[in-house]
Amino acid sequence: MASEVLKKGGEVTSEVWGETRGFDFEGMRFGVKAWRASASNAREGGALSAPIVLVHGFAQQASTWDKVALSLSCAGVECFAFELAGHGKSAHPTVGDVPGRKAFDLVFQAQALLAFCEAVAHVAGRLPVLVGYSMGGRVALQAARLVADDLRDGGELSRISLRSSAAFAPCDRARRLDVAGACQRDVTANAARMSAAVPFSALVLESAGLGPADAASRGALRERNFAWAARVRGEGVSAFTDWWAGLPLFESQRNLPVDQRERLRAGRLANDTELLALSFERAGAHAMSSQGESIRTLCELAAKGIPVSYLAGELDVKYCKVASTLQAESQGAVSCRVAPAAGHNIHLEQPEVFASILKEVVESCTPKPVAP
Repeated sequence: MASEVLKKGGEVTSEVWGETRGFDFEGMRFGVKAWRASASNAREGGALSAPIVLVHGFAQQASTWDKVALSLSCAGVECFAFELAGHGKSAHPTVGDVPGRKAFDLVFQAQALLAFCEAVAHVAGRLPVLVGYSMGGRVALQAARLVADDLRDGGELSRISLRSSAAFAPCDRARRLDVAGACQRDVTANAARMSAAVPFSALVLESAGLGPADAASRGALRERNFAWAARVRGEGVSAFTDWWAGLPLFESQRNLPVDQRERLRAGRLANDTELLALSFERAGAHAMSSQGESIRTLCELAAKGIPVSYLAGELDVKYCKVASTLQAESQGAVSCRVAPAAGHNIHLEQPEVFASILKEVVESCTPKPVAP
């Protein structure tokens, strides 16, 4: 459970909490925030709910999930927010050398995310539901692609994380807990899937792109992302943030309460200019698999019994079209839903609706209690 994974060595006094820690992968520390499930709302019969791993969007951090995670934890579901390279409490690698820049690569971050999901599964005793929003959805989709490629080749996902440096630990690196040596609960219900190298029980993509449609589209996306990187370097985070918030994609967020908009802006301003630029250059949509390959990946996971869902807000015209395309191309294998009265960021604009949808997904992935 979250308290076992992330505790400081003493007793956890509150039933529901959010605490930031770190996860090490091949020399890079990724920030993690966890919310403990409320014991008073544990599932009837003692069955463990599938935990949830949440991945934020560009220029955000783990706190963007606070409302949703609190709602879920109060309902007995543990949540772990994974922070991408250069965001939140994740380490700021030296960006002038190759190893430092590698941390921002889409594939590297996807590998780290898979390692984290596996670590959560080993400690929590249930495979997590993987949820990615926007850029986080891009990383989650790349992770799914790595899994699908591995399954297609008939192999098992490399477990290098559990054989080497991966661990949960406080951000000051004190009192590290080695996940590989942690005591595990009964994972019988998940044994088949874990042996099949899929370290998550379901995949939920929120307002995420599916990749370039063709080579021309990839080139255009690359040109756009590198232009954005140049803009943030040239203008600085403050001016860039104001421009970014003014994009039509985020128009619906202008209706949020003033205090919520101010917190959102403060979170964006907390980022580093160069690290945001590297995120555009090395993990932008141009670095994704093609749209056709992404759809194939999602269909293959669904065929393996891994539920796949795609969510878009009804006010987000661009990603409603993505959902429509995915629904048609997957022939219904992927569950595509449109959230009412929400734009690009559903979990921010309609947190109760989003939490309700995730509860349904968790329920579908949680074994029913065995009758006495």
